[in-house]
Amino acid sequence: MHFKSIVSVLLISLFFPLLLRAIPQDQEVFLDFEDAEGSVDFSLGDPPFDIRFIGFTVETLEDPSLLHSGTKALTLGPGQEGKIFTEKGIAEIEFYAAESTGAGKYEIRAIQLSDTSQIVFGINSMSGIVTGLPQSISPDTNPPLQRAVAFSGFFQDLEDLNYFDGMHEIKFLNVTGKLSIDDLGFTFVDGPTNNTVFTYFREFPQTTDDITLGVSPFSATFSGGAVSQEAEELQIQYRTARNHYRISNGNTGTITFETPAARVQFFAATIVTSSSSNLNESDGTIEVFDTEDNLLVREINLQSNINAESLVPPFTFIASELGAVGGIAKIVIHDKVNINPLFSNTAVDNFGFSPVGAPGFEDGPPTAQGPSITTQPVSQEVQSGAAVVLSVAASGDDLTYQWYTGNSGDTASPVAGATGSTLTTGALTASTNYWAQITNAGGSADSDTAVITVAAPSVPLVLDGSGDIAGENIQHANGNVFDQILLTGESIQLQARSGQITRVSFMDETEDIVQVEFSGTGTFTVTMDPATFLPPAIPPRYNQAVEYVTGKPSVVIDGADANTFFSIFTVGKVNAFNQALFPEGQVYDAQADVTLVEVINSTGLGGVQLSNTVFSGSTGKVGVDARGVPIAVRLTIGDIDASGDAVPHLLFGEGSFTVPAGNPGLRITGGDLLQTNGAAVVVAESGSTTAGFDTLITQNNFKSDNTPQPTLSIDATFANEDGDVISVEVDEITIE
Repeated sequence: MHFKSIVSVLLISLFFPLLLRAIPQDQEVFLDFEDAEGSVDFSLGDPPFDIRFIGFTVETLEDPSLLHSGTKALTLGPGQEGKIFTEKGIAEIEFYAAESTGAGKYEIRAIQLSDTSQIVFGINSMSGIVTGLPQSISPDTNPPLQRAVAFSGFFQDLEDLNYFDGMHEIKFLNVTGKLSIDDLGFTFVDGPTNNTVFTYFREFPQTTDDITLGVSPFSATFSGGAVSQEAEELQIQYRTARNHYRISNGNTGTITFETPAARVQFFAATIVTSSSSNLNESDGTIEVFDTEDNLLVREINLQSNINAESLVPPFTFIASELGAVGGIAKIVIHDKVNINPLFSNTAVDNFGFSPVGAPGFEDGPPTAQGPSITTQPVSQEVQSGAAVVLSVAASGDDLTYQWYTGNSGDTASPVAGATGSTLTTGALTASTNYWAQITNAGGSADSDTAVITVAAPSVPLVLDGSGDIAGENIQHANGNVFDQILLTGESIQLQARSGQITRVSFMDETEDIVQVEFSGTGTFTVTMDPATFLPPAIPPRYNQAVEYVTGKPSVVIDGADANTFFSIFTVGKVNAFNQALFPEGQVYDAQADVTLVEVINSTGLGGVQLSNTVFSGSTGKVGVDARGVPIAVRLTIGDIDASGDAVPHLLFGEGSFTVPAGNPGLRITGGDLLQTNGAAVVVAESGSTTAGFDTLITQNNFKSDNTPQPTLSIDATFANEDGDVISVEVDEITIE
């Protein structure tokens, strides 16, 4: 028999939820796109802090394991284009992207800065920064995080796009395959980190008066120059803001800081027109002074001729590197001497500084660069009793290391003596998380969490009887893990491994393929009625070559508790992944035909799903007998029909169905409980007049072939084991 044929009938389990992965921190994050529908353009957030999405479809992926979390995601199909647009500008954006097939890319453009129709893009490309997306993501792989930073506060950082006014548009071009976007988070432009930055002088009117930028005590005063707007052909600003600070005609401009600056950055250039021929070749100068008026540095390299297309290199002054422990107090700019004064201009644009005392510079200028992690410790799975070697690497000077157990950032549990770049654990018998913190004089960096999973000891699945293991540790797309068993004889006893589901398959008397699932504590035994048992054969109603035994089963659950879950269902068009299993026009009973489910030696059950199951028989007990055993969440059952001298049962322990959940309680889905032999349904033990449930709910449902089953009125009578009639409250509902 072929394992892939078994996998083709695997169904979505109801009992083990998909774990959500972590989302980006310290961002305004929109998870799952649950509030958006269809493909109509839409916005998330409130103005002006919102983002508009254009050209995307919001849908649930066919393979939800490709999502980072949630159920809905932005989707682009082959050849489609989508945009994420903001008028305010984004300083930083993060998202997860996954494609089932193919490859794509995205282009990033800067925000529009002028009142014209021109949009200015990145420094090096008028078409924006182009970044490739991953070509494929396997279902068991966490999609890689995509991240773009407009600026971080310092000009020309390698990780930055140097879009000082933010990212304006992200355009996705999906060349082939299907693209999904999930867990999108962003930070709006509000000034670069740890700086007081003035990216342009546009908000200041043209004036020759002294001006002050910033708020006291973190301000800079400009004197001896003018805020002006050059003719367009003379425009040399790094960005396209028209206004800038200008020193002209061989004059001097001074910039003074109310609180001394730890770091100063700006763009400056002397500009002339190409038509001017009477030029003095002496350069302008920039001088930097400390708080005691000591000259720290003199720059004599202002360019003599800049055209509109030229890029101007930035000037960067760091107080500690210049020997100014107290900070930079003043910068003096001397315009170059020009015989033709009309075209002599030293322009200052995109000016920014970090005052001593501002965030990041509370104790004066930084004196060291903090560590940067280059190699992260790797998560892994090991057998019980094994040791693990973990390593981390970082760049930086004078590094020290400390390893911790727990999640990254939690320093409550340091590992004694683990102060190197590698950590060798002792013999591990339980899963443990480790991470490392690397520190030097410039700060510290926390590594990723390395999750060390200790595999549970092997647990035998088949305890007794006849059955073949068709597959083990089958990873389902919904996150569940299955062990698949084929019943080959009249009886089999099974158990489930920790955190996994055991599934056994056979055919019932109506030739439907039946699946019985069990998870949690205890064992379960499936026994076929000998009078109905048939040896393995090809299922006549399915396009499948696997052989199944046939018969009418009873199930005994032994040693269960509130963490045990159980279900019986048939394989139909509603729940099978492989629709090629079903011949065109084939008619199915589409309900599992079972005699009895009995629960013994147990303290409880978490939930029982039997809505796709009907119970019938002509002798003995028929239905569910879980006397003394409370059901924690719910039990759904299709119907019970006793004939001959059979006795129908819906018998549970007191206090059943008490755990809050969606659709809790005892529910009859598509049946009326009217017995062929007219017997009363036993709902209480001998001597008791109290049922193990408060209300019996009857509701509509559909069979596994999608045949609808309307809500039926309950026509049964109810009694205890002594035959005394018991009153049961009944509620009829119809779920739309």
